[in-house]
Amino acid sequence: MKQKILFICFFLISLFAMDFLFFKKLQFLLPNESPWNTNHFFNFLYEYERIRNIPKTKKRIIIVGSSVAYYSIDSRKLKESLRKDYDLDVDVFYLAYAGNSPLYVYLLLNWLDPLEPDLVVYPVNFIDYRLHRTYVMFPEGRNDSVEESVVVRDALTFGEAPQSLWVFPWETLKEVGPSMDWDTWSRYVVSSGFSFYRYKDIYLQNLQNLIQHRFGRNTSYHAYAGADIPEGISGLGWTGQKFSFFPTEKLKNKGFWVEVTQFLLGGKPCRMEISNGITHQEIFLTREGWVKLHLDPKFFQDKKLITVKLERVWYANQATGAYLDYHFDPIGVRLEQTFGLEKAKSGIQYEREPRTEDFRYSGMKDEEYRKYFHYRLLEGLEKRPGIGYLVALKLAKERIREEKFRPYFHFRYLKKIADHFRERNVRFLLINNPESPISLDWYEDSDWYRDHLSYLESLAGGSVHYWDIHRSLPMQGFSDFHHFTYLGMEQMNPIYAKRIGNLFPK
Repeated sequence: MKQKILFICFFLISLFAMDFLFFKKLQFLLPNESPWNTNHFFNFLYEYERIRNIPKTKKRIIIVGSSVAYYSIDSRKLKESLRKDYDLDVDVFYLAYAGNSPLYVYLLLNWLDPLEPDLVVYPVNFIDYRLHRTYVMFPEGRNDSVEESVVVRDALTFGEAPQSLWVFPWETLKEVGPSMDWDTWSRYVVSSGFSFYRYKDIYLQNLQNLIQHRFGRNTSYHAYAGADIPEGISGLGWTGQKFSFFPTEKLKNKGFWVEVTQFLLGGKPCRMEISNGITHQEIFLTREGWVKLHLDPKFFQDKKLITVKLERVWYANQATGAYLDYHFDPIGVRLEQTFGLEKAKSGIQYEREPRTEDFRYSGMKDEEYRKYFHYRLLEGLEKRPGIGYLVALKLAKERIREEKFRPYFHFRYLKKIADHFRERNVRFLLINNPESPISLDWYEDSDWYRDHLSYLESLAGGSVHYWDIHRSLPMQGFSDFHHFTYLGMEQMNPIYAKRIGNLFPK
């Protein structure tokens, strides 16, 4: 009997030790080659571990929140502006991920203490409050009367908030455990105790990326992370009619892959003209799918820029199936994810690079942009189910303008967040972030919106600051209701820098 007890104890100790070593520590020592929007929660955890292991040598600004925060503020540009214009030498870090809401920012707060922030910045927008979920669950429901426990349970579903099980299981359990049913509660308990269960759906992605980037084709991905293409490239790696790059040993030895669509071919071969001004080559694309190409060895005799020009382009709004999209960008071929690099980029979990979709609206007149906005974001739901949440958001803003403001659920957590920083005398800046003037028109002129602004303003006091800038960016600076284009982010950078710079004593 004694031996059995010893064996069980040894087994449990070994289990917890292996769990801690492999899933809590070792996986975060591997290079992270996942861009921002490919492995959200691993990126968040990886970044947290990275920051935690950096000795603090200067003041720290930490940006928290959802994709609203990520698409609004570029940490490098903000840091440069603060140093140049306000003589502030600070570190700026992100701890944000897509879909984050005030509840989960609140659960993050104790994680921040070891990082010793001097200022925490939290940009929020309508999407962060998840108010549209009420109308999705109850088509005739109202946010000023819906039962809060129902909304809380919905917010804990894995589809709506996977981070609660992957990132904050113990904190979620302590905060809202009584709202869970038995099955959900038990899953959170197991996730809290064992990292292999908590991370089972996310840690493999980074391993797959590492293996693919070193030994695979890199043709299955959600975000281009290859060499800079001077003519521009889309977030999914689609070129225009021309694209340029420099020759590398990897291209010489292994060639490269491009995706060719039936819409580019149009039933006949498409000619590619390749030139560096000295050497010229022609390749005919004859079949759809991923095609491997090899350049003439003469291109590698020097380091001159190589330019590829396609005979023609295709348009996503004229395509079908998975290639259908409602925009007017001319499209060529799709490049493999790590195209043009000798080795894959790492540590890019919070680095944003400009993509062709960021420049669609440059120089557009308001009326032209309005038409494009409605076409691109709100038309064709039956063909594009992915835009369902945007349609739901539009409906929510139109519906909520007829209701009374009710500071429940996520709004209560905003107050808890503000109180947390006030009690610790840590600077906290809550920002009612810019929103597209088009979507603002649906509900801005309402009692609900005015009362919601008053509530946010009431949270300020002591070390807590509130800033309302909801109409500070023209419509052309938005890619949708609340996400900035790269140009919009650049336009807002000096505005953020000025407000943040003034929070520090001179």
